Amino acid sequence: MPPARKRRKVKSIPPTVLDQCTICLEEQLYSNAYALLSSSLTSGPDVEAPACVPPVQHLALASTLAIHPSFTSRTESVDKHAAAEAAMGYLRTLAETTIIEESGLKEGLRFGVASRKTERTRRASTRQGNANGTSEEEDNAQIRSQYADKQSLAENAEDFWAVVGWAFNCSVKYKTRWTRWRSWLDLVLDVIEADLDACAPEQTKRPKGTDLSSTLIAQYLSSVGAGRQNNRRVMRAITADGSTQSLAQFPEIWKNETRPPKKKQDERLSNKRKLDLDNEEYGDYFDDESGEDSPESRSRASRSGTTASKRSRRSGASSHENAAHEEEDSDETPEAAFASTGVESFGGTDSIRIRQRFLSLLTRFSLAAPALFVDTEELFALFTEFVRPLPLAIFQQFVLPMKPYLNSDLHASFNEMLFRPLTGSSSCRGLIDQREFEASFAHRAATNTSIIDNAKVSLLTESLLRALWQSHCLDNNLSGLKTQIEKGVHARNQKIGGDGRRKAGKKAGADDEGRMVLQSSADRMSVLLTVLAG
Repeated sequence: MPPARKRRKVKSIPPTVLDQCTICLEEQLYSNAYALLSSSLTSGPDVEAPACVPPVQHLALASTLAIHPSFTSRTESVDKHAAAEAAMGYLRTLAETTIIEESGLKEGLRFGVASRKTERTRRASTRQGNANGTSEEEDNAQIRSQYADKQSLAENAEDFWAVVGWAFNCSVKYKTRWTRWRSWLDLVLDVIEADLDACAPEQTKRPKGTDLSSTLIAQYLSSVGAGRQNNRRVMRAITADGSTQSLAQFPEIWKNETRPPKKKQDERLSNKRKLDLDNEEYGDYFDDESGEDSPESRSRASRSGTTASKRSRRSGASSHENAAHEEEDSDETPEAAFASTGVESFGGTDSIRIRQRFLSLLTRFSLAAPALFVDTEELFALFTEFVRPLPLAIFQQFVLPMKPYLNSDLHASFNEMLFRPLTGSSSCRGLIDQREFEASFAHRAATNTSIIDNAKVSLLTESLLRALWQSHCLDNNLSGLKTQIEKGVHARNQKIGGDGRRKAGKKAGADDEGRMVLQSSADRMSVLLTVLAG
């Protein structure tokens, strides 16, 4: 594996460049602004030289522009789409190349009142070699834009988990919105993981007394409070499925977020307004295609060419939606209107991949800082509560994934926790080895006659067998193991044979799927044992 790329230190962007960039943002010349910021970030042949990064406010604005519906799903403007892509691209480059603790990304991605209060004060302490990091400069860095104020992500979302839940709801119900939220979630997870890498590297022993309370994931988790009930909200967000209940718990972030773009005819009619420069009537020049009443379109104060004196903050007017679009449909896909038990019922493969990243992240943080969250035993119990009831096809993605998201020991512990309610077994002592697997798991069937539950037991058995193989924990004598696995296959088939009730419709289809999974799982275990036996 190639060595990790060295991350660059950062320093404040030169005041004249910052002023020019802020003017572009306030004049809605977004692509120009991010071209300027990107050039300042990557310019210079010396990779050891600090990167020039703007204040936190500019990063928070970029986070909003990258996903705001007015720049993505609710407009057909090529320029606005380009602005959203430029903002996302800049944030991703910043996350990949700079030291996260110094970059300002942690502050720029915060939610709630605390994030807005600390935007100015945190900047000076995190930047190295910043000779101009005065409070006056930070005040001058404020941006007069509704997207930096009333329409910002931090202003509209209750907390990070509200965004996570809504994003995963979109993965099922609103595919157009999901394409934007998916990129944003991947970015934030990259930042969280890089932040943890710096504070508590996975491959090294964490120094005693290392405080992880300042990490971004710790702050996101602290927003929900302590206690199992509050932690359930985190899991409800990660397993949001677009159902009526889930949409009620995690509604849209911006009002009418899922509406499609306005019709072009409506745009032409609404934009035919008088142009009278003498009376400051600018027609449609500064209009926002979202139909929101933009502060920039009503009052636009120009900044001086050099670092200006401290400006008073303008209050943004509240947003008003165009009444002509009240009856427009959302971007809900036709497929989302129908219940499904396949992978698409959970948003598709990308949605499941990102959900797995969250489970992996929570597990890592639980191991590193149980006092700030929960220990792994309690965490896996929480996982079990939400994963066990999932439809069979989705359940399989988490217990027998194509690409592992937990190491084999942790995955075995998680699967062992899932075994308990399905088979009525008690917890095992210590790590699961071949002897423990044969005695407590391989021969098990579900406690009931449900085809789905017995299929889940088979998948868990197969997953544990694979974990033992991948960890080199199987000895040369496999005869006893093979006997116990065959006994388990027979027991599960016997269990489902005892359910003589006739089923129809969706239940019949689910049972057919369960039988296929049972047979396929048994076949895979048989093939693996045959290969291992040589």
